[in-house]
Amino acid sequence: MSDDHVTEPELLKTLTREQAATLVRSPGSTMTPPHDAQLGKKALEVLRTLTHDARALVDEAPLGHGGMGVIRLAKQVALDRRVAVKTLKPGLGASHDIEALLAEAWMAGGLEHPNILPVYSLSLDTEGKPVLVMKRIEGVTWATLLSDAEAMKRHAPDRPPLEEHLRILQSVCNAVHFAHSRSVIHRDLKPENVMVGAFGEVYVVDWGIATGPGPTQQLAGTPAYMAPEMLGGTGASLSARTDVYLLGAMLFEVLAGSPPHHATTPDELFQVVRRSKPDVPASAPEELADLVRRCMNVSPADRPESALEVRKAIEAFLEHQGSTRLAINSEQRAVELKALVAQPSGDRTRIDSLFSECRFGLQQALVSWPGNARARRALNEVLELMARWELRHGSPRAAQVLVAQMTSPPADLSADLAAGLAREHEKDAQIERLKHLEDALDPRTGGSSRTALAVIIGAIWVILPVVGHFFRDSTGREEMLRTAPVAFLSAVVLIVASTFARRNPRAFTPLNRSLLRMVVFAMLAQAIGVVVTMYAGFEPGVYGLAILAGYWGFITALLAVGLFPGRWPGIWPTVMAYVLGCTFAALFPEYRYLITVGPSFVMALNASWIARDTMAKAQART
Repeated sequence: MSDDHVTEPELLKTLTREQAATLVRSPGSTMTPPHDAQLGKKALEVLRTLTHDARALVDEAPLGHGGMGVIRLAKQVALDRRVAVKTLKPGLGASHDIEALLAEAWMAGGLEHPNILPVYSLSLDTEGKPVLVMKRIEGVTWATLLSDAEAMKRHAPDRPPLEEHLRILQSVCNAVHFAHSRSVIHRDLKPENVMVGAFGEVYVVDWGIATGPGPTQQLAGTPAYMAPEMLGGTGASLSARTDVYLLGAMLFEVLAGSPPHHATTPDELFQVVRRSKPDVPASAPEELADLVRRCMNVSPADRPESALEVRKAIEAFLEHQGSTRLAINSEQRAVELKALVAQPSGDRTRIDSLFSECRFGLQQALVSWPGNARARRALNEVLELMARWELRHGSPRAAQVLVAQMTSPPADLSADLAAGLAREHEKDAQIERLKHLEDALDPRTGGSSRTALAVIIGAIWVILPVVGHFFRDSTGREEMLRTAPVAFLSAVVLIVASTFARRNPRAFTPLNRSLLRMVVFAMLAQAIGVVVTMYAGFEPGVYGLAILAGYWGFITALLAVGLFPGRWPGIWPTVMAYVLGCTFAALFPEYRYLITVGPSFVMALNASWIARDTMAKAQART
């Protein structure tokens, strides 16, 4: 407690008997300070010059009463309308009583605003007592709507209670902000002093202790809502932020269901007011709870600057309600998602569906209100939950996409993600190597190149034997020697073709390289072998071409078994053709040249058929 304020014991000494009784009996009742004598005297002087006609009002029924006045329903004859008429209670008529009511009337009458109860007229009756004529409100106090759920339901059947209470408070803020613009501090804002009409009209009433800003020594206001500076004393000063405190106190009651200050003794109550630490319920929306704490800050300088600022904060909350509801609904889905993810064998389809619902709802909440901290926090939690789940199930790339959407991923999650991605990259590299190897060893890869070479070699071996048929001799010596340059020429063609094939990795595959080496070797072996054996004295005679056909039948059989295993028919037709060619060339040597044309022709056809079959299977795969 500041040294500038009167201490609680000293403050208690300054209380009148009536004020002390009010504190003990009902901290929700208004403690009235001494009235503004100057304002009341000025009003009295003016009114004494005017004449009041008792026939202007026809009394009908009582409406209520306050600390010093009674309010009755009356008919205003001149305008044929019902009004509320406030006069002093029976037995009160001293000059200070009259001046107090007149001061209230002049204060309220100078504030013309849609949310401030209008004063129609002010006069003195025949006894010199004030007669205050005001608008009659057909409705209830806001306190009634706060305490009676059924009354609230009748008043706003189609609107959530919290939204309706906030709408009422916004109207109160409007009235208070207007009063502040006229340098008037209400000082007694509470739900009992707010009237709500049957058609939604909101009026701030009871301006009896309203005053101007500045220092105060007086204890005034309602203890259950009172701001610390309203206790009075040296250094205490009232300002617009005093009413801001009271607006926060009313918002507290909206959220908590009761006024903010409770105590069993006056001394304890004053201590509660001085501390001003509102215990806002945990169930209250965080935006509103924060607004209550700011409004009810013990230091006026730390409160919102004006009632207008409070109203704007409430407006912002109402605008954010849709976003908040989306966040709450998504949080409920997230609870179900968390339970499902925790199961060892959660349903992937259901998990994905729930996650999509949660993420979409929270993202929409943030689109509606980017500052929705609750939605942003929930979205991060859901993304983290799913990222960890994806990592556990071996999907680091899916986890990476989720982590990228988080504002600040935990360090351990980032580390786990990095490790998972490293394993994934290594796995991808292994798969890529295997695919490359499979592609390289796949007989279908580079098949067109093999086919082209087979057709070229087949064409050479078809044309040359036909030509050789017309230059054959009876011994077969020269024709055998002529096969050597043919084989050598074929080997050169293959070597040159391989030189160009090296530029195309798809053509120069390991399989094609192996096949090329074997065929080139076989051709060179044939050329060298023929020359060596012939000059060594071996004379095959007319059976030389049959021997060569058998040689190439053996070579193609090796290729069929070694390089193309399990592929039927593959190159087996070529193998069989060479075997048959060898046989028939030996049986019918006079036709040996024409017979050996057959296997070469079959080889070319076989290669073309394999190429077409390979292309068809490749298209089927894609």
